[in-house]
Amino acid sequence: MNDAKKGRISRLSKSTVFDLLAARPRIGLKSSRMLWAGSHRDYLEGWFAKLEDEIQIIFDTFSAENQFLTRPEELVKDNSLLEAKVAHLTQLVVTYREAIDKLRLENVKYRELTIQRFGHIDEI
Repeated sequence: MNDAKKGRISRLSKSTVFDLLAARPRIGLKSSRMLWAGSHRDYLEGWFAKLEDEIQIIFDTFSAENQFLTRPEELVKDNSLLEAKVAHLTQLVVTYREAIDKLRLENVKYRELTIQRFGHIDEI
């Protein structure tokens, strides 16, 4: 479901899902063939049907959200969002550098005051 939400898969097949299930270390199966037969087959058939329905809903909502956007419009939107993020992060870096410079000057000032008051550590 996460792969469908993130757009990494475009369709779902029972064999790939069963392969992924069999590969889970917690289940401990050597192959997915064990899932195709036996008493648990009915449960897995029902489970896969529900999973297909949920994935189809995800695909439908994803296509409905992006139905009115054409590819160039989507790229412009993504580009403007990235530019805004870069501008914000650049401003944060500048602000942090200014704060570091201010603290550095303050630290030098306090060191000089400490040296005037107590002398150098090498003199002790």
